[in-house]
Amino acid sequence: MRRKLNWRGWIPAVLAACCLAHAEEIGIGVLNGTAATETAFQQAQPGTLAEEGKTWNFIKPAANAATTVSALKTTEGVSTEASCAIKPGYCASNSVFASGRNRDYVLMDSWAGLRGTEDVVISQLPDSMAEYCHVEIYGDCNDSDRDMVYTANGLSGTIQDRGTFSGAFQEGGNKLTLKYVPVTNGTITITGNGASQTRSAINAVRLTAPSPGIVSFTATPAEIMEDSASGAVLSWKTWKCGAVTLGTRDGQDIPATTENGTGSVTVKPGATTTYVLRAACEDGTFSTEEVTVTVKRQEPEILLFESDKKKIVPGSHEKATLTWSTVKAQTLTLTANGTEVPVTSTAGAGSVQVAPEETTQYTLTLTAADGTEKSKSLVIFVLAENAPNILVFLVDDMGWQDTSVPFYYKDGQPVVTELNSFYKTPSMERLAAQGMKFTNAYSCPLCSPGRTSLMTGKTPARHRVTNWTAVNAPTLNEFSGGLPHIRAPQWNMAGMSEQEIPLPRVLQEAGYRTITVGKAHFAPSNQRYSNPANLGFDVNIAGCSAGQPASYRGEDRFGSGNTHVPNLEEYYGTTTAEDRKKNFLTNALTLEMKKQIKAAVDANTPFFAYMTHYAVHQRHDQPDPNGDYDTYPSGTSFEPGVSIGGNLRNFGTLIGGMDKSLGDLMDYLKELGVANRTLVIFMSDNGGDAPIQQSYDGNIPWLEKISAVAPLRGRKGSRYEGGTRIPMIVGWAEVDPSSPIQQEYPIQQNAVNHDIVAIWDIYPTILNMLKLKVPVGQQVDGEDISPYFRGDASFHRTQKIFQHFPHHHSYANFYSTYRKGDWKVIYNYMDQYAHTGLYSGNGYKTAGRFPWQLFNLKDDLGESNDLARDPAQQERLMRMARALIRELRQVDAQYPVLTRNGQVIGTAYIRMPDLPDVDSDGDGVPDLVEDANGNGLIDPGETDPDDASSVVPIRQ
Repeated sequence: MRRKLNWRGWIPAVLAACCLAHAEEIGIGVLNGTAATETAFQQAQPGTLAEEGKTWNFIKPAANAATTVSALKTTEGVSTEASCAIKPGYCASNSVFASGRNRDYVLMDSWAGLRGTEDVVISQLPDSMAEYCHVEIYGDCNDSDRDMVYTANGLSGTIQDRGTFSGAFQEGGNKLTLKYVPVTNGTITITGNGASQTRSAINAVRLTAPSPGIVSFTATPAEIMEDSASGAVLSWKTWKCGAVTLGTRDGQDIPATTENGTGSVTVKPGATTTYVLRAACEDGTFSTEEVTVTVKRQEPEILLFESDKKKIVPGSHEKATLTWSTVKAQTLTLTANGTEVPVTSTAGAGSVQVAPEETTQYTLTLTAADGTEKSKSLVIFVLAENAPNILVFLVDDMGWQDTSVPFYYKDGQPVVTELNSFYKTPSMERLAAQGMKFTNAYSCPLCSPGRTSLMTGKTPARHRVTNWTAVNAPTLNEFSGGLPHIRAPQWNMAGMSEQEIPLPRVLQEAGYRTITVGKAHFAPSNQRYSNPANLGFDVNIAGCSAGQPASYRGEDRFGSGNTHVPNLEEYYGTTTAEDRKKNFLTNALTLEMKKQIKAAVDANTPFFAYMTHYAVHQRHDQPDPNGDYDTYPSGTSFEPGVSIGGNLRNFGTLIGGMDKSLGDLMDYLKELGVANRTLVIFMSDNGGDAPIQQSYDGNIPWLEKISAVAPLRGRKGSRYEGGTRIPMIVGWAEVDPSSPIQQEYPIQQNAVNHDIVAIWDIYPTILNMLKLKVPVGQQVDGEDISPYFRGDASFHRTQKIFQHFPHHHSYANFYSTYRKGDWKVIYNYMDQYAHTGLYSGNGYKTAGRFPWQLFNLKDDLGESNDLARDPAQQERLMRMARALIRELRQVDAQYPVLTRNGQVIGTAYIRMPDLPDVDSDGDGVPDLVEDANGNGLIDPGETDPDDASSVVPIRQ
């Protein structure tokens, strides 16, 4: 019978014996800088590392050069043949040594930085280190947050530098110990971080000759599931040791044998167990090591739930097979759109055939013995064979008037403005002639909010990407412009939430080939959705976190830095004028989209193509120096023949290039034979940003009468119509009354629609046209506007829209707007909160200014006549103010916050207009009596100012 080992008795004894053993050591310190000198080291008091009487070798490296020190001494002062060669890429001082501090500070003051092939090589080590060596690395780069990896002859470890040396050594914080490092031909080579990373700091290195012992003791895998059939393999290697014994920490023996210093055994613990290996060393001592095998409880789980078909043609009676595999299931249930489907399997694996007649979500639910439930879902799409292709053509920063297509109508007739006469967009004219033009289409004040709304079907106030997202990392972007007392809330600075179910993912799962070419700008570069492929795009070309291009030119490689446009290497070479045109960014993106559309057509797969140009965002490069916009066109008051300013000339050429892209794609769709079943949706991502004011002298007579989006007021970012109203056209790429899909959606040619529509309407509209449902869990604010395309004269989208911008921007600060019909109300947070004394001056607003504005857009499209103080409109103002507040409440909007001395002290909620005499519902009780706290909501104890039947007696 084997004797049970007394583990507790011999472990401390072994540790004590090991500590008594003397080992040969070599210490090497890095010196550079004026403070850390050998003289300073000798004059300083001993430390924990640099002990009294211990000898250290010093090396004084130089960046990008090799430095060698020979005849290294041991810490006992004995000379050896060992040498140290160091080749760092950087050298620095931490400035931690000062008079009165000990020798440890001298050692930790200077460091050499290693990465890539930069290294420290210690060679010709003494015989005591001929096979193995313990290596201690001391590293401190005076960085508050740097992870430094070190590798010594194949063994690696990490120091997480989180501060400056303050006298104490901490394993993993400024010290790394690598035990039993194998020595190769008498040499140890130490390297640092990878070539593209920050450098690993070397302040000092200490090598120690090891005692006989256990070189390694591991468990593979270190974590197993309960009831694991394979268990874990315990493996070990010893050096200068004989027999080993193996057991658990609680004293259970495990048979183990060692041959040539190595051995292994398989264990199958029923619970998490720590194993102890004991080796008898040839010097009479014992060496021990421990390893733990973690046993995880097997949770009930659906391992597999899939369908052999993702798409079925309607009316085909085609069947799909659902297959599943589970563990620890007591019962299983399967539902189809909430209705139970009979299954014979109650646990384990199973399958069933289904024949859905409409797009159906199947959900498999597992119930375990303890009542735990787990579910997985999949969708089988019922999609017509003639399902339409979708081309969304999105232009960046294009205004309502940056086109020859008139969107301004007065008394039912188009008004051709100066800007319409200036720009030339024949492809837009062509699409408008083939389809429907929307004169009251809206996006958002800035790009990221609008693009996120397009992908989610939500208003920015709900998805909370209410500002543009930075390239490199989330940021409030609110502290410029002199606004110390009001700032943005904690909006989704990281971009689109991963909880969203983006439109391309729904279409991808429905069997569409999803393509995006061009600008993305959904999230910063360190976030998952910075890569559009993670939204559900099968193909992403040139989409990244950048909001504008570093350059439009192929000869510039489309710029450098964090706004470089990626994935377009094919278009870098430019040697001729023709190359310059071909390799201009707008054209390069168009050519790439053609390739991807052709691939989808060749595969007989319907496609969703998101052509999202960087144009016409600044910087305004010009593709052709001899283009159509060198002089003012005739037939306008733009002074024909006079040279045009550079920015506007370039901008006009960018507009022309964008329009050419639209025409090229429509022509290519026709060439491929799919134009008659491809729907084209043309829009901009926000209001216009044309550089008109930057291009002209104030003396030009007509300049004062126009803006970048005239006759609208404002521009990109603005609270006024010019900030959010966009050009929008929807039509078939080729009109063909014989096309089955066009028979279902016979979009009227040359149609003009004056109803309010929004970019967040696109999500539900596309899904409805494809007979797909909005996914469960995706709450959308947009409305399906496809009845317009069917010619349904009785249909009108809800004629209201609100915008919410709780931010500082170049052209506007902190506002919310609400439009219903022809009327629009604006709330200016900074005007309201000037009254608090928290905000004053800075050249923006003055205290006491009324925070509300009211405009009749039918009579005053330019928003020049503010009716908020008009007595005849005060009841309307109160009603619209309440409507705005309630819209924001419905989507749980975030409001700006108030600050003092950098600390948040409150929330800048909207306050109702201070109009104490208004009685909107005519019940004899003023609105601000019914809404006693003036927040526009019906709180407990309050009544509805818009409902005469909702009354409480007025206290006398």
